[in-house]
Amino acid sequence: YPSPAHALAAIAAELGAEGLKFDENGLARVAINNNVVVAFGQGVRSDCLDFLAEVPLKMDELSQEMACALLLHNFRTGGPGFPSFSINPTDGTVLLSNSLPIGRLPIEEIMDSFQRFTAVVLHFNGEGLHELREGGDANDATIN
Repeated sequence: YPSPAHALAAIAAELGAEGLKFDENGLARVAINNNVVVAFGQGVRSDCLDFLAEVPLKMDELSQEMACALLLHNFRTGGPGFPSFSINPTDGTVLLSNSLPIGRLPIEEIMDSFQRFTAVVLHFNGEGLHELREGGDANDATIN
């Protein structure tokens, strides 16, 4: 796809969300369920599309053990095309993000990445979040 807008239009068609467009902040949001929203973002690089989603956790809630678990998750499963944890600098919310090189991927691979990303987001909005808060290893289960 020549631009994130073209990739977003193809994703919107696949999801049946015709008319999905980037807003003035460069984001387009899709509700996955009542509690989870995934945003598509125009990446810093013009050849990438970002997937972003909040985890219901703020930076000031992170214990050292929780922060280590999130960083270990990035180390164990991170890399191109895989979700990683970060922090929203404006409000301290924990984010999951993924950046895809849209110029090199067919829509099938973009949608597969979106489905994997969504599964990880749902995991860390449910059982994975509970495990983090209870001090368990959030990587015990295979989620990718």
